[in-house]
Amino acid sequence: MWVLRFFLLWLALAVLPPANAAQAPEPSAAAKTAWGFDRSDLTPHPEVRFGVLGNGMRYAVMQSAVPAGGISVRLRLDGGSSVEGDRELGFMHLVEHMIFHGSANLPEGALPLMLRHQGLRRWSDFNAFTSFDETVYRLDLAKSDGRARETAMVLMREIASNLRFNRTAVEGAKKNVREEIRGRNAVEDRLAAAQNAFFAPGTPIARGPVAGTEGSVRRANGEALRRLYERYYTPRRATLVVVGDFDPAAVEAEIQARFSDWRTGEHPEPKRRVPFLRSDRGTQAHLFVDPAAPTIVTITTVSPLASSGDASTGRDSYFLEHLGSEMLNRRLARIASRPDAPFSSADSAVYDHFATARLARIEVSAKERDWRSALRGGATELRRALDHGFSQAELDEQLAASLAALAKDAAPQSSSALADAIVDAVARGIVFTAPADGSSTAAYLARVRLDQVNAAFRAAWSSPNRLIFASHDRPIAKGDRQLLEAWTTAATD
Repeated sequence: MWVLRFFLLWLALAVLPPANAAQAPEPSAAAKTAWGFDRSDLTPHPEVRFGVLGNGMRYAVMQSAVPAGGISVRLRLDGGSSVEGDRELGFMHLVEHMIFHGSANLPEGALPLMLRHQGLRRWSDFNAFTSFDETVYRLDLAKSDGRARETAMVLMREIASNLRFNRTAVEGAKKNVREEIRGRNAVEDRLAAAQNAFFAPGTPIARGPVAGTEGSVRRANGEALRRLYERYYTPRRATLVVVGDFDPAAVEAEIQARFSDWRTGEHPEPKRRVPFLRSDRGTQAHLFVDPAAPTIVTITTVSPLASSGDASTGRDSYFLEHLGSEMLNRRLARIASRPDAPFSSADSAVYDHFATARLARIEVSAKERDWRSALRGGATELRRALDHGFSQAELDEQLAASLAALAKDAAPQSSSALADAIVDAVARGIVFTAPADGSSTAAYLARVRLDQVNAAFRAAWSSPNRLIFASHDRPIAKGDRQLLEAWTTAATD
């Protein structure tokens, strides 16, 4: 939940002006359109140069001297495992691995030496990840001089359009990915896949793990991987983020020189698929069984993603939901600390789930595998919060904690953290904004009213339908049916 926390700490104060910001040039009209700024009342971070090239690639450049002399570069592609076909599970993750086996202008084995010469401190400072809805390449260098920046730009351009898919490279990537799959916690992967299939059936996230399976990876070949690469590694799906100790104008010019001639291939731009969620499911239950599975119960309400863009009113609403969830978390933590607690731990949140659905959920970990008590305890606390709301004392306590957390996060961030935050904003389709100063933060929080928080929390849980998911180490009699009956009893006691 780190990303969710980071996002919430920024969004609440986004409508407030930052203190003593060094202004970047005003984004062009084309950049405002490409970044969605023309469709929002929020002010983009004034220290970031937001731009777009003629081929559609977006970029963001920001100066930061934390650490001095360093640079952080991110290349995000708007495409993860959700764009794969049914016979391509794990293929986008395989494409991500191809850069580690050479490219058109980087022979295999040359990459580590080249990066170390330009300030790579450890190999983990160049890595990548594929999610359901994105692929991101991350590079952090201790140097930010002209040669180091050129190396970073060359590498990202090789990833963007010059990966190679010969047999040797493909087999090397397949070997690495199969080892990665074997090294993962298979039970956790299966549990997460079962949850996604239950919460959002029929959507791309319901098909299985991002990395695929050993069987699906074994089926991959160079032609199929290249086809995905050419279709989804395109300028219009790419965002380059560069943050570090340098002259922003010089870096902007370097981006334009290196990437302006990147052209989309012959494949037509794929249409974006909007996840379809049924609205008539009613209350349902599902039991996941595995001998190594933890005993947890999740009470969830699923709704479609908001169709409106990023705006101050929406951020205010999300922040109020967050306050309610955090107050419920404090209640759950106090209960879990008691000797007679019905569960060992519990967590509540409201959030967008992999760009597919909006979830309001409580996840409860059972004590001594007692799923019934865990379910009853979670149901009781949810009902109490919805029926009676929270108290002013609880809100005052939470606002004080929020003020302290926001003040801490308003302190200077590292280049790496800022680059990640910009990428996170891109992934969520929101405007990257600056935090407010201390007095503005305090004034904003002072305007929060208890009735607003209670209303926002109830709205997030307004659907009467609940999806009850439980994982357990052994079957239970009547399975899903008994789980549903237990929920019905717990919800009305």
